[in-house]
Amino acid sequence: MTEDDGILSFDDACAIGMKVAEMADRVKVGHKVLPGTQAKWGFTMDGVRFEVVVTVANGDDG
Repeated sequence: MTEDDGILSFDDACAIGMKVAEMADRVKVGHKVLPGTQAKWGFTMDGVRFEVVVTVANGDDG
């Protein structure tokens, strides 16, 4: 993450977005076998820790 201007770089934003999309893809498959499956991931940006949890929304078994 860029420390000097406090703005997330394009590359970092793409990496985070790709990671979340990968998590969603894996959870979609896991949900079919075990409803309620979650994917969890964390990262630090500008000294703040973020945790991301992806689940299939209730009622959306698509």
